[in-house]
Amino acid sequence: MIKHTLTAAALATVLAIPAYAQSAAPSAQPPTTAQSAPAAPAEKTAPAMNDKAPAATGTMTNYKPAAMPDKSAATDTKADSNKQAGFVQTQDSSEWRSSKLVGASVYGPDDKSIGSIDDLIVDQQGAIKAAVIGVGGFLGVGQKDVAVPFDALKIQRKANSSSIDKITVSYTKDELSNAPKFAYYQVQSTGTTTGSGAGGMGAPMTRPATPPASSK
Repeated sequence: MIKHTLTAAALATVLAIPAYAQSAAPSAQPPTTAQSAPAAPAEKTAPAMNDKAPAATGTMTNYKPAAMPDKSAATDTKADSNKQAGFVQTQDSSEWRSSKLVGASVYGPDDKSIGSIDDLIVDQQGAIKAAVIGVGGFLGVGQKDVAVPFDALKIQRKANSSSIDKITVSYTKDELSNAPKFAYYQVQSTGTTTGSGAGGMGAPMTRPATPPASSK
């Protein structure tokens, strides 16, 4: 009895399998055009552009090359670094050499020579304070030194030359002859000297002792 029951159940299961497979199979009808065509890829949206970002033109017409470094500024900086502060490198046309000034003749307003420059007086700031002019005399004999302000000299340079052409002043020879005599600085002596006589401050001089007479 049990054997017939199991056999009937197995037979029923075998008969049910084809029916279930037929109902589960997809329809054999061909898919429609909408179903057979693959879905188009979703269009990618461009990311949001920053308001400050420039709009792309798609061409190279607005291309600007990067700014080139200023080589002239670098050259000037290098040239400045080669200069040492505090040193005068060249002489200007309005500047004068002392070797050309000393010994040069000085002329008055009447275009007559009134003497020659003997020396230059320079102050602590490096400016020439005065020019010492030897006035009068003959070959240095009887000559008087007179110092005139340096800006009182009108110095003319020879054309296309480093030499002086002429030096003139507004003073006449008589005015300089009557001007105060210039005195060079001299160190005052602080030592004292001793002397003899009534006014001397030193010890009185004593006569050497008379040697004793020799006995014969």
